[in-house]
Amino acid sequence: MRKNVFVVVTVGVVVLLTAWLLSGAVTPKDVDKALTPFYQTLSYILNAYYERDSIDLNKLIDSAIDGLVKGLGDDFSYYEGPEEVEEKQIEMEGEYGGLGIEVTYDSEYKAVKVIAPMYGTPAWRAGLKPGDRIVSIDDQPVSEMQYMEAVRKLRGQPGTQVKIKVLREGVQELLTFEIVREVIRIVPVKHAYIETQKGRVGYVMITRFGAKTTQEMASALDEIFEKGVQGILLDLRNNPGGYLNSAIDVASFFVDKGIIVKTRNAYGVEEVYESKGNKYPNVPVVILVNKGSASASEIVTGALKDNNVAKIVGQTTFGKGSVQTGFPLANGGTLYLTTARYMTPSGKDIHRIGIEPDVVVEEENEKPRETLVYDYTKKIVEVNLEDPFIAKGLETLLELIE
Repeated sequence: MRKNVFVVVTVGVVVLLTAWLLSGAVTPKDVDKALTPFYQTLSYILNAYYERDSIDLNKLIDSAIDGLVKGLGDDFSYYEGPEEVEEKQIEMEGEYGGLGIEVTYDSEYKAVKVIAPMYGTPAWRAGLKPGDRIVSIDDQPVSEMQYMEAVRKLRGQPGTQVKIKVLREGVQELLTFEIVREVIRIVPVKHAYIETQKGRVGYVMITRFGAKTTQEMASALDEIFEKGVQGILLDLRNNPGGYLNSAIDVASFFVDKGIIVKTRNAYGVEEVYESKGNKYPNVPVVILVNKGSASASEIVTGALKDNNVAKIVGQTTFGKGSVQTGFPLANGGTLYLTTARYMTPSGKDIHRIGIEPDVVVEEENEKPRETLVYDYTKKIVEVNLEDPFIAKGLETLLELIE
């Protein structure tokens, strides 16, 4: 079994390296020299390690692949073993036990970085914020874990507690949070209505761009326009992103005709994705964003802003303008590599820069979070008009309504 696994991995490496060689980036001699220490190390482990009977070759290879990807220094490229692939599918399409946060690996701090907490979830109620770096989980340093090992430790049975220590920008001491896990049910689209002096306004919150987002967004807009609205408040705060296709579909619901997003790969080849067409009435739109609005959220925001369809209210977005492609491996795992950058329709590269709002909201609401909870298990929510983002967004929207 060990021999078979080793052969499969070796063949995979050779195929990839052959493609690299054909690109002219390296020579065969360079490859041999680079791989020699790896093969030597593996040979010494298999033949000289004292507890030879305890060796799990699959785990060794998993660790090697994980370390190889981390060597890129790219927070958005990562490796998922077979078990993690299955977990991610559940997370994107169903429900799971956890805290309700989207994370990435921070190679600089060797920590798990919070992209965004989902509204109403345990992480959001506890006060975790975009940009927080989780450096310890149940008193174990994250720096000593593989990335997905850390993610698994954050998840767990609903009702159980996890203690995390967080490094927050601008705060000297580590922050400690003890959070009870819950069942996180993913409801990607929520909506509501706001009655104003200028008529009814539709409110739509997208929590992430998953497999069901397009369908649920269409259903929400069908209902909203059926009841008649003068404008739409689209809330993408703390939305960490998701599938590119979902973002293109959602943006197309608002853009009649035009470019939604552009991508450019490592060889300079560009792809242009245009609107699929909009069947809904053209009404004023305001998008709410904050530091936790990332990836697919930024694609939608950039598309509507550059096409002059919406005004943007809130804070500068996260700045994830890179595209990851999943490469299935022979062991059932998947290698996710940054393969392209995406740009807004006007050609702006927002990676690590973000999108600036048209109207800035400086402060988050400082009222107790228990009074502001959006039930993340429901499709229809009550809008909190005291929320400074919603208040400013509504004010901006009413100025656009004639």
